[in-house]
Amino acid sequence: MESLLWTEIHEQPDVIRKLMAEECANTLKLGRALRERTFRFVFLTARGTSDNAARYGQYLFGGRNRLPVALAAPSLFTAYRTPPKLEGALAIGISQSGQSPDIVGVLEEARRQGAPTIAVTNDPDSPLARAAE
Repeated sequence: MESLLWTEIHEQPDVIRKLMAEECANTLKLGRALRERTFRFVFLTARGTSDNAARYGQYLFGGRNRLPVALAAPSLFTAYRTPPKLEGALAIGISQSGQSPDIVGVLEEARRQGAPTIAVTNDPDSPLARAAE
């Protein structure tokens, strides 16, 4: 008997192919817009299992773009209200549901500070998607 985890793992190649085909135009548009800007570092924010994607993103941005990458401490933004200065950052929020208030809070503050913001989520109508550019 196959578990849901096993099934999801083996669906990944097809899901990625489909996603790449459906989002190719949007990805190219995003890439062109980002090339017009200069970033000193990437600022990733995620919680739970999305932290794994953020950690992988840390390697990709560091290795491919040779940029320093910081992982956010969302409670600095929401609970303590002492967000870091994000001048020169590209802020990326990662959440499957896009519902996490602390991840949304980080992107809202990053955008308020003038940092370009990207949401990576399964729900394009989520609060996280609306918080990002």
